[in-house]
Amino acid sequence: MFHSDDIKLNFKTWLTSVYEYTIFHALSDVNEKLIDYLVPTFEDLLHRLKTTCCMDTTLLMDVSAKCYIAKDNDFSDHNKYEMCCDMLDLYTDIANIYSQQAYDDESYSCVILQHLNTQEVMLTKYLRSNLILVCLLQESCLKDRGIINQNIRKFSNGIGEVLAVQSEKHAGFRSK
Repeated sequence: MFHSDDIKLNFKTWLTSVYEYTIFHALSDVNEKLIDYLVPTFEDLLHRLKTTCCMDTTLLMDVSAKCYIAKDNDFSDHNKYEMCCDMLDLYTDIANIYSQQAYDDESYSCVILQHLNTQEVMLTKYLRSNLILVCLLQESCLKDRGIINQNIRKFSNGIGEVLAVQSEKHAGFRSK
């Protein structure tokens, strides 16, 4: 902390590299600070989705920047974050090759990841405005796929409502 008689600054430093994912993680932390008024709502929605659907990890990410906008309360595994970034790259590359538009309202993927003795599943669902939901769960939880899809739709609607309210607030502020 820098302190002067009339200036008080709090700052944080990160050791990052453009050759790995630490830069995305650091930028994600900065993003969270910039939209701190939205993060608690997003985190609450992610936590509810996670607990309702037997998920291990949930992230709300920006597709192009590969930064998370919000993460569930228990998220701390940087290796999983790197895996999510890699998956977004792969998904975007494949979508760009085989379709006119990389993402649309129907964009959805489900990939089984086999590592060690576990089979984890990564679900990605494009929501809107360059936002994508990334969920990691055990393969055994997929038996309730209909419930998971319904809850993801509810989550998407909730995110849409939050963004609409924020948009209205900013529009009202600009017109004054």
